[in-house]
Amino acid sequence: MKRALLAFLVPMALGTACFLGGNSGSGDTQTDSGAGPDATVLPFTADSPFVYVSKVKNLLTGLPPTQVEVDSVANAGSTVSQQAALLTLIDTWMALPAYTTKMQMFFELAFQQTQIGFADFQYLIPNNGSVGQSAQINLLLQNVRESFARTALALIAAGQPFSDAFTTNTFMMTPPLMELYGFMDQNQIDDAENVHDQFAVQYPKVTVTVQDTNSAITYANTVDPTNANFMNWYFPNLTADMSTEAAPCLVDPRTYTSNPAHAIHFLIYGQLDSKSMGGQFCNIYTGQNANSVFTTADFAESAWKMVTVRTPNPGEPTTLWYDANGLRNTNVLVLNTPRVGFYSTPAFQANWPTNTSNMMRVTMNQSFIVGLGAQVDGTDPTNPGPNPPGLDQEHVSAGAACLGCHQILDPSRSLLQATYSYGYGIQNDAGLAAQKGWFVFNGVVDKNITQISDLGTQLAAHVLYPGAWAQKLCFYANSQACDPTDPEFQRIVADFKSTGQWKTLIEDIFSSPITTNAVATATTTTEGELVSVARLNHLCTLLSARLGLTDPCGLDIVTTQNLTGIPQIAAGLPSDGYGRGAPIPVLPAQPTLFFRAGIENICEIVANELIDSTSPPVGATTYSSKTSASVNAAITSFVSNLMALVPDDPSSAAMNELLQQHYTEVLAVPGSSTTYALRSTFITACESPNVAAIGM
Repeated sequence: MKRALLAFLVPMALGTACFLGGNSGSGDTQTDSGAGPDATVLPFTADSPFVYVSKVKNLLTGLPPTQVEVDSVANAGSTVSQQAALLTLIDTWMALPAYTTKMQMFFELAFQQTQIGFADFQYLIPNNGSVGQSAQINLLLQNVRESFARTALALIAAGQPFSDAFTTNTFMMTPPLMELYGFMDQNQIDDAENVHDQFAVQYPKVTVTVQDTNSAITYANTVDPTNANFMNWYFPNLTADMSTEAAPCLVDPRTYTSNPAHAIHFLIYGQLDSKSMGGQFCNIYTGQNANSVFTTADFAESAWKMVTVRTPNPGEPTTLWYDANGLRNTNVLVLNTPRVGFYSTPAFQANWPTNTSNMMRVTMNQSFIVGLGAQVDGTDPTNPGPNPPGLDQEHVSAGAACLGCHQILDPSRSLLQATYSYGYGIQNDAGLAAQKGWFVFNGVVDKNITQISDLGTQLAAHVLYPGAWAQKLCFYANSQACDPTDPEFQRIVADFKSTGQWKTLIEDIFSSPITTNAVATATTTTEGELVSVARLNHLCTLLSARLGLTDPCGLDIVTTQNLTGIPQIAAGLPSDGYGRGAPIPVLPAQPTLFFRAGIENICEIVANELIDSTSPPVGATTYSSKTSASVNAAITSFVSNLMALVPDDPSSAAMNELLQQHYTEVLAVPGSSTTYALRSTFITACESPNVAAIGM
């Protein structure tokens, strides 16, 4: 069945189309926009290959299907044969770069590595969080968000079981990200909020000096502990560019003796840390990264590589984190801080900061949510047995309701608490470090936990793991949950459990009638078929893939090309997300007036850039209104490419006719032109549910 919630007005000749909305996972008819039992429930109607081939290819790549692809499914015969034909196409689409782009976005969300900004690092990096906000720090923040998603993709590409993402100590990194990991390892905050600067401990007699007099001192000299000029930084225009600073700040050389690691981190980015000088507080000086040791290329696609992070062997030094050239030429980071699995990344830790009150409970609960799709909510009957470690007696004495949660959460979080401080540095409290914790969750009690990787091992071995990740793809494919009692869903889960391969799960979910709606399933009976608005990542990827636009929404800040105005509008579009303690993703499904206005404005900007433009974006698909033949070709492309309706689709001819009619009517308006009419026609096609919705 399908659920229609409200009409979405499409301009001019296309008239009114219907968006079908629903809850992002509750299993009832309530939606995030307030529609409820009044929603229209329609009898089940099977979708044809013209519908579901387009849906699946869009979800996996953002691209429209070809006539040959649709025909290969439509002409396959029985529904079983059609499913097999679709599976063949899915394997082909998974080899496309566009698939990698879509899956990276999925993994960033699924592993909860997004929803972070500069302020979220204040508990991870003492003294002003990161460094002054600048173009390069924006790039670093994007690297932080993308790292683990890229790691998962690399593990999958290498044929490793998907569960290795829970236990890996090898991560995709760029040199700046390696520097961040190293810096965080050397500059930590403990549970009492004391800063531990390991560089100062290792080199107690070394002063960080910044000067603009001796240009003969090279960066290689500066970062070489054996060189006489170790930590003597040549900084051109040290005082000349700081005309707004007070006189006491305009000192050459400038020295740092307190928290030198922090000062070094700033200098690597061509910035000066704040400090008091001559009775004057001198602010952070960004310098626009003119003296940064990193280049834009260090943050870019070609710079990513798999890096193994391990603790030192006896007597082995840690990696020189401030040596950018060394980082560019190694695939190993030797750090004191353990880094294992998705739950140990700076992005995850910044997303879910803890403190002396929460004591790692939020980190543990979110780890359960990511790995197993379930939270600690008091309904878990698992009894850990007598004397579980870390059990908070104050909460236990508050009553059975508190005990139900804390007897699960407290022993489990103790492993994190024994490994990391509340600033996610190394735990230096001997009592907490000795209390390794147990793994307690949904029927599993393991007391033999000795190191942080054991958490990932238990998550990967848990009975909830296969179903949790199948369900995450259900949310991605259908914007709502699959019925966990559905025999088809259970088949998919069993298949994934058997193979352990992400490729198998993708094939099964996206070729299944749970996604295609080709035949009725228990899921379609209980959940219905939901057609949602195209949320931010889906819409922006579609525009990029179908129109040859390079990141039109400005989602990738390493990329300089985007269409003026769209990033600002796109920032207000609904996007996927997770809330604290929520196992179900936040997936806005309904077309609000704000969404409607945003889509219209985005489509107008794209139309102006692609139609009769004198300077269109490089590589973009362009259209001309100069001749009737070029207009007809453009409208045909709007239907087949932008709206993803292949020529044999029963809707294709009707849409072509409607767009042709729209063009003619607009052109007849006094003062109109062929350019204006064709742009208006593009906007009309762009605002249609074929573009502005997912699940059609």
